[in-house]
Amino acid sequence: MMPAIDFSTHPVPNPNNPLGVKGCGEAGTIGVLAAVMNAIIDALDGQPIDMPATPEVVWRALRSLAPASAA
Repeated sequence: MMPAIDFSTHPVPNPNNPLGVKGCGEAGTIGVLAAVMNAIIDALDGQPIDMPATPEVVWRALRSLAPASAA
């Protein structure tokens, strides 16, 4: 069951910008980075890695776990 959702806006121009617009930038993608990094860390049995999590960085981290898993 889901209640009805009412969506409304309250537009207020930005007085500090010649266009009157407000930036939202990458607001929609902020949570994605944390979710992807947490998924990678979960796959690495909790071993933290730094961003950027390039394929090579992830591959090397996975390879470093291999001897411990095989034993």
